[in-house]
Amino acid sequence: MSDTSDTPRRWPFWLIVSLMANMILVGLLAGFLVQAGPKGKPDGPPRERITWGDRDDPNRDAIRQVFKEAFKASGEERMARVESRRQLAEAVLADPYNPDAVREAFSNLRSADDAVNEATHEAMVDLFASMTMEQRQHMAEILRRGPRDHKSKGKMAPGERGGPGDGPPPPPPPPEMEP
Repeated sequence: MSDTSDTPRRWPFWLIVSLMANMILVGLLAGFLVQAGPKGKPDGPPRERITWGDRDDPNRDAIRQVFKEAFKASGEERMARVESRRQLAEAVLADPYNPDAVREAFSNLRSADDAVNEATHEAMVDLFASMTMEQRQHMAEILRRGPRDHKSKGKMAPGERGGPGDGPPPPPPPPEMEP
């Protein structure tokens, strides 16, 4: 005689609980990954990517080298700018607050920014001499349009789709900051 019964076999209670917990965990993980998306500025558009041309552009390496060398040439000035930013932060945090010290720190930061730009530009002037006319023409186009994606051939006007001013208006200032 056989012991076969007509009742269906039941799954153990703990197996069902374990499977449900695993499904919830996978759902939460998937939700976090989908929600994360690309990161930009917290309250603004994503950062622009600086491009030097298409991947198969023969001028790309030469232009990239110019920017790399110019960046290296401004190393000392960039370190001084970091120090200026530190001093500005200290002036802002000083107790009691001294507006004149903050103004002076901002002035020092502007001078440091100018020094970085001057060193970078001076290096680029010298590096342009090593480029061919075609490479300099390509560089001139990059400098003309600024650090925008190479696909956007010009600046967009405010109100133009995707241009400055497009999108919802900024929130109003808090009541304590209104004049």
